[in-house]
Amino acid sequence: MTNQLLDTFTELSKLPTTSFYEQKILEYIKTKLTSYKIQFHQDSWGNIIAEVNGKTPNEIVFIAHTDHPGFEIISKYKKNVYLAKALGGLPKNCVTNQTNVKIISNRNDFFNGKIINFYSKDNKKINVPKDYRWMTSEFVLIESDSEKINLPSFAVFDLPETKYLGERIVTPVADDLAGCALIIETLNKLNKSSNEYSFKGIFSRAEEVGLIGARLIAANELIEKNSIIVSIETSSELPGANFGKGPIIRTGDRITTFDNKAELILLQSVKEILQRDVKFAYQRQLMSAGGCEASAFAIFGYSVTGLALPLRNWHNGNEQGDVESEEISLLDYENAYKIMTNLGKLDIVEMKDYFKNLVMIPEDAKKLINEE
Repeated sequence: MTNQLLDTFTELSKLPTTSFYEQKILEYIKTKLTSYKIQFHQDSWGNIIAEVNGKTPNEIVFIAHTDHPGFEIISKYKKNVYLAKALGGLPKNCVTNQTNVKIISNRNDFFNGKIINFYSKDNKKINVPKDYRWMTSEFVLIESDSEKINLPSFAVFDLPETKYLGERIVTPVADDLAGCALIIETLNKLNKSSNEYSFKGIFSRAEEVGLIGARLIAANELIEKNSIIVSIETSSELPGANFGKGPIIRTGDRITTFDNKAELILLQSVKEILQRDVKFAYQRQLMSAGGCEASAFAIFGYSVTGLALPLRNWHNGNEQGDVESEEISLLDYENAYKIMTNLGKLDIVEMKDYFKNLVMIPEDAKKLINEE
C-alpha cells in the first residue's frame, strides 16, 4: 500500500465533521483535488463533484459522504451546559457513560466537553432497552469548559487519532472518510493514465441524516442518467461479510437491492486482477445493516452498485453500546483501491453493453422506497 493512500485517510480522519458541518472535510478535499490537478466544482448545496475525462463520455461515478454522526449544539441550557441534537445513529451509552466530546464553534475554536444527560422536552424519563445499541433520544445535554461558545456549533466524540495496528486501521471516523480517501486517490491515479471511460467522484453532504446530498444530486439529474453509480462505503461487519477478507461488492443495502448490470463492472475489474493475482481477496454480500447513497440514486432510475469495507464499531458503537474507535482492515482498504483503479483499464469492447439498456426502477418501486 502506498504511503499516499494511507496519508490521505490519516489527514482526513483528523478533521471533525458531522451532518451540515462538513466544511473542514470539504476544504481539505478541494485543496487535495487542486494539488492533483483534478477538475471539480461544488453544486448549490456544497457537494463536490470531481471528474477525470476518458476516451468516451460513458461515466463511472464513485460517491462517498463527508459527514459522520455527531451533535449539533443548538442553544445554551444554563451557564456552561448546552442543548445538543443528535445527528445520525449514536451509541446509547455515550450518555450514561458521560462520554467526552470536542466542541467546534463557528469560529473554528475547540472546546472540551462531555455528555451529561438525555434531554426530554416533556421531562419524561428516557428508557433505553438493555439489548439495544443505539440512542432513543433526539436531544442530549453537553457540559463544556466554556460559557462562551458561539452558536451554531457542533460536537464529535473525543477519540484517539488514527493508528495502524498490524492489519487494522483504528480511527475516530472511518465512515465515510475512508470512502472519500479512496475516491481522491483513485481519481489521482486515473488522472495520470489513459482510460476508456470517464470517471466522476462525488463527495456528498448530510448522508447520516437521510442521504440528503445524494438525493438532491439524483433528483436534479446533476449526473447523466446513463452513468454507473458506485457507492464507496464502510458498512457494519455481518456474518459472511468478514473483516480482513477483502472489500465487499455490495449487492444491496437495507433499502433496496442493486443493479446486476452495474455490479458486472466491479466483477469484471476483479476478474482481471485475479488473472494477475490468484490470491486477491474480495467478498460479495447484501449489506443490510444500513442504507447507502446507491439507494438514493436507484429511486431516481440510475443504475447502481456498491463497494463496502467491513466496519467494526459502526458509528463508534460496540455491541454493548459503548463508544469506541471505528476499525477497518488495511487489506480491505488496499484491495478496494485496486478494484477502483483497475476500472480505468477495462476494455471498451467487453464493457460496451453494460452502458446500454440499463434497467430503470419502475414508479411503483420508487414509491415504496420513498415510503421507507
